[in-house]
Amino acid sequence: MTRSHHHGAKRQRLLDDESAVEPWEPSQPDSPALFSQDGCEEMVCFGMVSSIDGRCDLQTSAPDTFPVHLSSSDRFLSSDSSKIAGYICSQYGPMIDGLLAEQSLLLHTSCIPESTQNDRSFTAMAQVNCTLEITVYGPCDLFDEIGDWFQEYNIFLQDPRVCHLDVRYCNPQRLSSHTSKNTLTVSQAITQSSAQVHFQELDERPELLDLISGQEDLGEATPSPFLSTSLHKHQKQALTFMLRREEGWKPGDAWPDIWETADSSHARHYINRITKQHQSEPPQQCHGGIIADPMGLGKTLTMIALAANDFAAVTEDRIGWKQSDDLIPVEATLIIVPQPLLSTWEGQLTEHVAADQVRFRRHHGKSRLKSVKDLESINIVLTTYHTLSADWNIHNADSESQIMFSVHWKRIILDEAHLVRNVRTRMSRAIHKLESTCRWAVTGTPIQNNISDLAALLKFIRAYPYDDLKLFDNDISRMWKAGEDEEAVQRLKRLSRCLILRRAKNTIDLPPRRDVKCPVDFSRAERSLYESIRQQAILKIDDALRHDLEISRSGAYVNFLQQIESMRLVCNLGLHYHNRHDNASSRAPTDWAATAQHAFNSHREMNMIVCSQCSSSLEMTESLVDDTLFEDSPLFSRCLKYACAECSHKLRITGFNMACDHNPRCPVAPVSVSTSALEETFSQSNPKDKRADRSSFLGNLPSKVEILVSDLKALPFGVKSIVFSTWRLTLDVVETGLNQAGIQCVRFDGKVPQTQRQPVLNRFKTDPSVRVMLLTLQCGAVGLTLTEASRAYLMEPHWNPTIEDQALARIHRIGQKREVTTIRFYIRDSFEERVMEVQESKKNLAGVLLSGHDGGQADDSLGALQRLRSLL
Repeated sequence: MTRSHHHGAKRQRLLDDESAVEPWEPSQPDSPALFSQDGCEEMVCFGMVSSIDGRCDLQTSAPDTFPVHLSSSDRFLSSDSSKIAGYICSQYGPMIDGLLAEQSLLLHTSCIPESTQNDRSFTAMAQVNCTLEITVYGPCDLFDEIGDWFQEYNIFLQDPRVCHLDVRYCNPQRLSSHTSKNTLTVSQAITQSSAQVHFQELDERPELLDLISGQEDLGEATPSPFLSTSLHKHQKQALTFMLRREEGWKPGDAWPDIWETADSSHARHYINRITKQHQSEPPQQCHGGIIADPMGLGKTLTMIALAANDFAAVTEDRIGWKQSDDLIPVEATLIIVPQPLLSTWEGQLTEHVAADQVRFRRHHGKSRLKSVKDLESINIVLTTYHTLSADWNIHNADSESQIMFSVHWKRIILDEAHLVRNVRTRMSRAIHKLESTCRWAVTGTPIQNNISDLAALLKFIRAYPYDDLKLFDNDISRMWKAGEDEEAVQRLKRLSRCLILRRAKNTIDLPPRRDVKCPVDFSRAERSLYESIRQQAILKIDDALRHDLEISRSGAYVNFLQQIESMRLVCNLGLHYHNRHDNASSRAPTDWAATAQHAFNSHREMNMIVCSQCSSSLEMTESLVDDTLFEDSPLFSRCLKYACAECSHKLRITGFNMACDHNPRCPVAPVSVSTSALEETFSQSNPKDKRADRSSFLGNLPSKVEILVSDLKALPFGVKSIVFSTWRLTLDVVETGLNQAGIQCVRFDGKVPQTQRQPVLNRFKTDPSVRVMLLTLQCGAVGLTLTEASRAYLMEPHWNPTIEDQALARIHRIGQKREVTTIRFYIRDSFEERVMEVQESKKNLAGVLLSGHDGGQADDSLGALQRLRSLL
């Protein structure tokens, strides 16, 4: 930046100005006077340039942030005696050179080295990556020139972080900035930027599963002496319930069960307490039930306490004889979990059971059992849903992989049991083929879509007669559809009291939890960008609805999914959406194979996905399971037809095509249901150097991220927080904002290898300098206990409110000592408000109870287009 005139007044005049309340030292020793020829004699702060990439020779004793002097456009030197030297990336050279050339400016520069927390291999000196922040002070007559100069380099000045000089703050790139005397001072701006978050209290949500809550009158069982952890009252009561249920039904017993007896002079009759119907044959026994306590009540420890009752009973002579069903009986408990929870269960067993009192092992990967003899003296076997699905071989019952199916287990426990609600899938069928004396389904969400989810769990625990899905539908589900609501509720309550344990969230005395939402306003430029995308979406969908050809509608629907995602991404990324979207779009091929995964992700978020071949449904939570064990990937067509992995395999070996009614046939591509795939977007840029990518974040952060960072900066030291987002792309922006603010964080998403996940969690829990964890919703939905945090932020509303609730439950659970606050961000007057309205409709009890699987007809392109158009 050059100017045709210089200033001739003495610098001491500035110190006599009442607005300059602190002594200062200029960045340039020989800078001339700071008064313009037009008579503006006031020094102001124009703002701060952040995230200037560089490298510096860092000493191990260097502070986290230290002041530096810009010796040129590509070099800097520390201002203190340490003489730390550094280099600035060349891309910033012209911008910095112009600042240095304008001698009337004061540049206060700070260097922020990248954290060396995990790298102390160097001894005295090492070159590390760093970022620079330059706070710009100068005469107010440069107001317009400063704004134009930074605009030319696509740099947006941020609020100052440090008050070097408490003068007026006049940022030429803010709508509210002007040169009048009533603007804020630098110190006031810093204070205000830390206090601009406005929360709105959320009303407590009605509990969807209140209908099946009960069992308040349970006594407290005495836990096994092998437990090293004391049980809470509600866990002892749960143990009472489970021990009693494992005894099965006893005629004449006062304990509630599906069946009761009535004796006459001729015979004994068995009465179904749900329907009051009679039968003469004794009902089949059911040893087990459903543990459906809300998330955070310690269900894992409760199930360990149940299994611990058997630990003293396992001896080698219990193995080796045949039963009538030709299976070998074992006294071990088989626990089936999603793969990410294997290590969690192993850690819980080690933590809660006395040393050397439990013998457990994995059946997974290279740790699979080889023979029944491997079960000798074993108390617990841990395996995964997909391991069993892969092992199950209906054609070769004698193969080595059939070990799990060749024994009669003492007990089977399904953790996250809602994963088997699709009874048609190979995984569900494999689980149902396992034999055991006692069977337990453990899930905090026994009803996710509709009441038939509960029926699938009853089928697993073999709760006669409601292990027959058709009978359950006839006796209970259809009563709602017939309008007999009151009787339907009574039947569900009777059934629940017999077999299901579900307590209210306030059963345990946890610290209070405050749920708030935080509306955020777009900046003027962000609003303009958002509205342009919204108008494009409306025009395109209206044009598609005017066409009669189904193929044009299906293609338009996929395009519209991308428009919807774009609007949601702008809400998170702000103007930085252009950097990511334009880069990704310029590289992305236009064929269906390149866009199918992203279209599938968006469609899956908004709708129930139903296999067009077998009519099984796919839910968001099924990203917990590992789809790499299947020979074939699921398939997704441009007309929204879906084939699950099992059906995809059958189609390949039979040579048939996936069902499609269009001519020509719509293109089909493989997709993934994994966590990592769900975290990507249409606009996800290809992997590249993160340092180069960070240049797109020069200047102001998106409005929503700015509010987040401001709130985090205002928190007391020692308060840890979790930041959730659906997309890794959003976490990239948040991570940049935290780095700019000097807030240390760790990250946990689907790209973090399994071997590195526990170290990431450990660092967050034990390192006091790490205040924030960035966590994708899919990774945070289950299995993690993060009670070290007491604050959680949701960066955007999710279509599925259950996913949100599961994530927030990571911090509000047993072990939490602080009051918990959850904050849900959303952009005012944006599509995010429509998502929140859809959330409310999904919480409607009648909708859950009355809706049912539609055999795959929900993926009609015309209907989908019309539903989405209504949201705009």
